[in-house]
Amino acid sequence: MKRYFPLLLALLFCLLCACGEPEVCQHEPGPVPTCTEPQVCTKCGETLQPALGHEPLLENCEAGTFCTRCGQQIAAPTEHTPGPAATCTDAQVCTVCGKVLAEPTEHTPSGEPSCTEDVVCTVCGTVLTPAGHDPGPEATCVDDQLCLRCGAVLTPALGHEAALATAELAPTVCARCGVTMALSEGGDPSLYIDETVADAHYHNTLDAYYSGNVLVCGDYALEYFSLDTTGCNAWAETVNGFAARYPELHVSALLVPKSCAFHAPAGYENQFDNQAAFISATYGQLADSITAVDAASRMAEHSGEYLYYRTDHHWTSLGAYYASVAYCRANGITPRQLGSYETTVQTGYIGSLYSFCAAPPDCLRANPDYTVCHLPLADYSMTYANGGEAVSGAVLNTESSAYASAFLCGDNALTHIQTGNQTGRNLLVFKESYGNAFVPYMIDYYDNIVVLDIRSGLYSTAEIIAQYSITDALVINNVQAAGSLTGDLASTLAS
Repeated sequence: MKRYFPLLLALLFCLLCACGEPEVCQHEPGPVPTCTEPQVCTKCGETLQPALGHEPLLENCEAGTFCTRCGQQIAAPTEHTPGPAATCTDAQVCTVCGKVLAEPTEHTPSGEPSCTEDVVCTVCGTVLTPAGHDPGPEATCVDDQLCLRCGAVLTPALGHEAALATAELAPTVCARCGVTMALSEGGDPSLYIDETVADAHYHNTLDAYYSGNVLVCGDYALEYFSLDTTGCNAWAETVNGFAARYPELHVSALLVPKSCAFHAPAGYENQFDNQAAFISATYGQLADSITAVDAASRMAEHSGEYLYYRTDHHWTSLGAYYASVAYCRANGITPRQLGSYETTVQTGYIGSLYSFCAAPPDCLRANPDYTVCHLPLADYSMTYANGGEAVSGAVLNTESSAYASAFLCGDNALTHIQTGNQTGRNLLVFKESYGNAFVPYMIDYYDNIVVLDIRSGLYSTAEIIAQYSITDALVINNVQAAGSLTGDLASTLAS
């Protein structure tokens, strides 16, 4: 062996000298790597890039998991894993794949929109409609701004604002709406002061005195009296009995104050508190089912306006309008605004108080009244009868200045007004003459209106209720008539 060792070393040396450095492969890459196959050298087989591996995409649990590159299914379908149950605002989704399993539920409102309470969802408590009024048209000189939803007064009527007269004998007019507010001394008597102007219609220009039973107070007169502040039990019980006999009817009661409640002259006490106490005490004796209409308070808000004639014992159509507003609000009806009426005016009226005087005074004749008609919007036809054949007539006589002929063709035993409305409501009114100026305002709110004068006793109330499918009834009397005509009322209501 020792003998060959040098030979082997020489051979190894020769080999090293002949080969030099080891040879390096010049790789030739094969196909690009895929999810499962690496990229290798086609010459030496060396791995150049490892396999990429799958990139999973979970479309939804129902379809399974697939590779976004090669489309191979990686995992089989599974059931969804539900998240929290759906709420009013959030859907229920799968916590694995995010698919919507249940849409958000609808809110459950706590009630209708209200002016004083939020409408909230009874499930989640979300405020759906904030509390708040729904304002109607802006206030004018004569009309309040009302909430269209609840009828609350948002802005009171602005009242008239005097503008300076442009000439010595020119009338003072309202700077906003242009109505006549006052006449200069010696001014044109054909002009009239607008009915809604406050403190411009009743002037005590001399010491008040009695002429017969009439108290003359300068340019106006009135019946001056006081009432029993414990009320009128007989009137209340009469209305109660009627309501008890017809429980299917919605019955309202309306007592009207008279002029001395507002316009007592110097040295005489205004009788408003007295009459208000009488009305309140009488209403306090009514059954709970009867709607008591507080017309007196509404009229008191406008006490300086032309609510009563100066020479007649009746109220004017303006006084009746404010009572109609009180009636509507008490009965859930949206009343028309005063400014929405087309009106007519007839001047030169000298009324009943002038003729009642023992010696008709010149001061009343020199200050005649006027009559305003507020025309309804609804179409209507009217007939009236006094025991015989019915006669056609007009609710408002726009050519007359006299109370007796301007409204309902005067006092008739039975008046029927059929309107073009379709409300499903029919009204029966029991009245004396004060009701005549009130009834025309009801035309815009009812399908049929039947009026019985309690002083006639010619018609059966029971038959009228059946014939005209009456749904609502109103007993309207002035405070004097409530006592003096209770017997007539009782007979009529019981017929």
